[in-house]
Amino acid sequence: MPRPDLASIGVAYRRIPIMAIGKDIYCDSRLIISKLETLYPNSSMTPTSTAEAGIRKLLENWTIDGGIFGNCCKLLPYWTPNGLLQDTKFLDDRQQLMGGRRMTAELMEAARPEGLQHMRQAFEILESTFLADGRKWILGGDSPTVADVDGVWPFEWLTEDPYMAESLPKEFVSEKKFPKTFAWVRRFMEEVKAKKAQEPKPTRLDGDAMKERVVNTSIQKQPITFIEDDPLKLKQGDEVEVYAMDYGGSHKDRGSVVGLTLTEVVIRNLEGLHLHFPRWNFRIDKVQPPKHSAPPAPKIPSMRLIYHHASPYTRKVFMLAHELGLDHAITLQKVVVCPIPFPGWSDDNEEVGAYNPMAKIPCLVSDDVPGGIYDSRIICEYLENMASVSHRKNSKYWQLHALGACADGIMDAAILIVYEKRIREDRGLKLDEWIEGQKMKILRGLDRFEIAAKEGLLREPPSSGPASADDVAVVTAVAMMDQMGFLGIKWRESRPALVKWVGTWEGRSSFRNTPPEKDWTGRDSKEVSKI
Repeated sequence: MPRPDLASIGVAYRRIPIMAIGKDIYCDSRLIISKLETLYPNSSMTPTSTAEAGIRKLLENWTIDGGIFGNCCKLLPYWTPNGLLQDTKFLDDRQQLMGGRRMTAELMEAARPEGLQHMRQAFEILESTFLADGRKWILGGDSPTVADVDGVWPFEWLTEDPYMAESLPKEFVSEKKFPKTFAWVRRFMEEVKAKKAQEPKPTRLDGDAMKERVVNTSIQKQPITFIEDDPLKLKQGDEVEVYAMDYGGSHKDRGSVVGLTLTEVVIRNLEGLHLHFPRWNFRIDKVQPPKHSAPPAPKIPSMRLIYHHASPYTRKVFMLAHELGLDHAITLQKVVVCPIPFPGWSDDNEEVGAYNPMAKIPCLVSDDVPGGIYDSRIICEYLENMASVSHRKNSKYWQLHALGACADGIMDAAILIVYEKRIREDRGLKLDEWIEGQKMKILRGLDRFEIAAKEGLLREPPSSGPASADDVAVVTAVAMMDQMGFLGIKWRESRPALVKWVGTWEGRSSFRNTPPEKDWTGRDSKEVSKI
């Protein structure tokens, strides 16, 4: 069945079960069981010898890839009034999953005899080999093992699931014909029932809660291995698509390869999740670059950034330049400006006004735009264009773009408070109501950022490649609050998701290289101000 909780955060794989450990998503029962065995070693359910482990592996592959599950599906009782094949949503979902082929009564009836004869053989194999000597469990002993888990589930589905009650005609498959197999299934389910009764009832999560836990988890990503001698010649960072070869192949997960072993592939998708897939009966296709030749990269001109390290707007611009790898092409020219003549604050108004009539910073003077580019939003747009960054303008883009505007609004409000306290107060013109009004804007903006962080709209910055200008704007605006303690805004209180998100930036080079308390380093520096 579909998993909208995980699909909403970027997992296209459509089969159950799926297990999340932090941001690691395990997309197949084999990997899930293997991971659980790693997390809980020395279990009585683990085979005790290599021969037993081999039997377990054969059963694992037999039931999933060896035709057992596929033939069970052919026996779905399509005629029952409350069966799955009377559920239009289920049929629509399966049609999409199977690449357009719909499950109809005619097709099910045609496939049913073949499925029945194959499953009769499967019951016969269990009855005459593994269970022939009267043992209780596949590997012997007094309790079930993982071999029973891997072997029992399709047979339990046919014999115990109420949706499959009429799937097996008694003249072909019945408890009378296969008493040991039916008894084994029933015995196993009694064990499951007893174990469930001993454990606390698990918490059920809806899609939103599931998404929040996965996206905002503090659990570190699981350690991964990468083998170099793989026949597919995959390399770390290769863009690939992974999909099942048996059914559901129309749904492909895409991401960069971060882990590879003989039995498992791990990809990192756009949401920053690590998706784990088995390699048996799964295909990994490299994403081929477009055949048409890409346009030549634009020549990077020499640029001069008119700035001051205490200005959040200039920090936003230079942080983005670092993200885009353009900082090496930028010379820094430090200035001081102010909206009114004010000693020590407005010394460079005239010089800056030659490029920006508003005499505001930042200004970017570029060889290809000699008149100068001003307003931090326009400069950021120019830098992204210079770095050939393009955006898919979907719903998330516009949501994040609005957050970038909100960040600029927070910076505007904070600067206005500074002017009120540092300039107008000395002249007896300070208006407390004005200051409180600006603070309310800031608080509302921070609350909006907290919601965005909880919902995953504000994502962890990418491990490779640049963050967006809007992400940079948000982190700049929030970090500004730490440098302006006199505002009295304790933004870290009651905003845990935002605190965690900002923490993912604090070790990033673009953040470290643009401290608001001291000068920055560019290609060169031209000291203009006297401060």
